[in-house]
Amino acid sequence: MNDLHERARQAHALWAQGRARLAAGDLDTAYRLLTEAHDLVTDCPALHREAHRQLLAVNRVNGRRGEEFTDRLLLALAPLGVFTLIARFFRSKVTGETLCRRAA
Repeated sequence: MNDLHERARQAHALWAQGRARLAAGDLDTAYRLLTEAHDLVTDCPALHREAHRQLLAVNRVNGRRGEEFTDRLLLALAPLGVFTLIARFFRSKVTGETLCRRAA
């Protein structure tokens, strides 16, 4: 699945479902849904950043300290372009898209 806009639409839907499951106390399902959304958008810096913002909430509640630390670290480094660097590592072809820019 390479269409960025379709992947973004799916990620947004999964984030909404994940937040709903988190609010309902279904932590395992919330984590699964938010991780699935994350995996769809790792090549798009702005969406990848949002994925870690979404995951931070469930990792904090779940007590996944290592993953919570990773989320916090990546989000703290976001202004320095860490998500763009990660996208380059994955040889992203969508980094320059408006949807993927850090300011998006």
